[in-house]
Amino acid sequence: MSFFSFTKKIFKSLFELDEDRKKYAKEYLDDLHRQARLLHLPGSVIGLFVWLGFAFDTDQKLHPEFPELFYFRIGLSLICLFFLMLYFVDKYFKIRVRGKGLGWAYFLFFYLLNATAFLTGRIADDPTYVSGLQIAVMTLVFMPFQRRTIILFYIGSIFCFLTSVLIFHPDLSTDSASYSMQNLAISYLVGFFSGFIIERFRFTTFISRHRILEKNKEISLSMAQIQDLKTKQDGDYFLTTLLFDPLIGKEMESGFVKIDYTIRQHKKFSFRDKEYELGGDYVSVYNLILQGKKYKAFVNGDAMGKSIQGAGGAIVLGAVYNSIIIRSKMDPNSSNRSPERWLKDCFMDLQKVFETFDGGMLVSAIFGLLEETSGALYYINLEHPWMILFRDGKAGFIDNEHHFYKLGVTGIRTQVSISVFKLKQGDKIFCGSDGKDDIVIEETSGGKRVINEDETQFLQRLEEANGNLYEMESRLKSYGSFSDDFSLISLEYTGENHFKLSKNYFEAKDAMLAHDFEKALSLLNESFNPIAASPKELKLLARLYEKKENLLQALEYAGMVPEIDPSDTAWLLHTSLLFKRVFAQTKSMTYLGEAQELSERVRLRDPRNVKNLIHLADVYRLQGDKERANYLLGKVGVEEENHPILKRLVNKII
Repeated sequence: MSFFSFTKKIFKSLFELDEDRKKYAKEYLDDLHRQARLLHLPGSVIGLFVWLGFAFDTDQKLHPEFPELFYFRIGLSLICLFFLMLYFVDKYFKIRVRGKGLGWAYFLFFYLLNATAFLTGRIADDPTYVSGLQIAVMTLVFMPFQRRTIILFYIGSIFCFLTSVLIFHPDLSTDSASYSMQNLAISYLVGFFSGFIIERFRFTTFISRHRILEKNKEISLSMAQIQDLKTKQDGDYFLTTLLFDPLIGKEMESGFVKIDYTIRQHKKFSFRDKEYELGGDYVSVYNLILQGKKYKAFVNGDAMGKSIQGAGGAIVLGAVYNSIIIRSKMDPNSSNRSPERWLKDCFMDLQKVFETFDGGMLVSAIFGLLEETSGALYYINLEHPWMILFRDGKAGFIDNEHHFYKLGVTGIRTQVSISVFKLKQGDKIFCGSDGKDDIVIEETSGGKRVINEDETQFLQRLEEANGNLYEMESRLKSYGSFSDDFSLISLEYTGENHFKLSKNYFEAKDAMLAHDFEKALSLLNESFNPIAASPKELKLLARLYEKKENLLQALEYAGMVPEIDPSDTAWLLHTSLLFKRVFAQTKSMTYLGEAQELSERVRLRDPRNVKNLIHLADVYRLQGDKERANYLLGKVGVEEENHPILKRLVNKII
């Protein structure tokens, strides 16, 4: 590649606009105008006074042979005074004389940078004045200019400086002058790159903010339309359907999780010779990354009420849930949360919205996260039908579910906990609305309907269909007719999360039970493979190193277990306790922060675990957060008032 081609390529990359810059050129320019207007007053005031001291004192002492410096500095002050007057005329007389915003900044920096460069070139052998040009060069970086403007300003000032040097021939042979020229060159180089980076960051921030605002406008519009439908009550089903359909998330592609879903609303209607359906069931599946791990975020909801009322609740659910997903994908802080915290925050955000309807809009739902690598399932059940596990050809309810009140129920402060379940390879989970059970199995001649009341009928149909969602739906239809909205999500875990134990594991375990820790460690390390290590081996290694008081090594292995099997709540607490013990040895607050994170996850799963509450309160005490520690100890008092550690820990906090 020739030098000309290389130079052309560089300039093309600097000055050509990408698609986003072309698409949002006007909006971005308006935003730059806005930022420049904010700098108008402080910039004018600073420029008015900053160099007057040099003009009347310093310049005359250092360079009496160069009186033009006085006029340059006074000129800058006069320009800033003029812009200051324009600012007050604009502000107090409402006469738009200062333009949109960038005009004054362009003019001021054109004068400042080029005049400074030219006059500094005349006395380029004086490091003091060269440093002034460096300040002007670096100041340009922080102005709200487009990158091409920054580059052109720099090129223009370099040209002015070199022209002045060629005209006046300052002595640049001295060591101080040479040093100043190097610093000046570095300033321009840093300015070029910093200006490009900061402008890119400014544009990226603008794009993110602009897109978020656009999404918020869309959601706000949907909410406004929902409220309008709620007041009119005129049966505008078609408009409701148009609002509802885009809210259903369908991000189902994955290597380790196979997803199917179906939704059949009970209300059918025609509009412009086309058939539509409307109801209160809602399903969505999204890809989500939390703390660097891939999850499937899913929801199945059933809004109370028939037709338009139920659809209104489903739209509110979908709109708010989509906004939560968007925020989690775009905001780094939102995506840096544990799955338990994400689900709890999701529930709280939705509950706050539905509470505003004052009990007039209630929704039962299941919100869940399925980690694609480990098969760990996290979920909250809000008075929704039990989740179903299909394993080895048999269907059954997951029996460790905790049920909570529907979204929108007010006046009840129940501690919400996150249920956790580990899926095996080939397992399927199903969650669906009560429409799957409310099957009309008979209708008498008098018009009376007989509705199925046996919830195990669905399990039988699921086993007959061998876990196939669509085949199972057909079998339900052959059994009877749906009397309500019907929706169902199926998630099949296809990943490999079964680990083979090493050949020495059981022998090492026996050695540990015999208190021969050295032998146990030797046996485990002999066959240990960190890539294929099972949670049982890692736990055994961690406990052995704990026995030997090698806590850091124990922590290394203990911390690997939640990465492989995050569903083990007991070990999560054990690891948190181990982090606190390491903190006691090292006094590093990092370990205490990790202990807090894991213990908070345990609390979200099991809020009434007294051992964890005491441990977490002690962690906050060590961190200096006495208020939080006292709050948690109050929870301990409710569960176990006479706990032996409670009083001792309270005295430590006091």
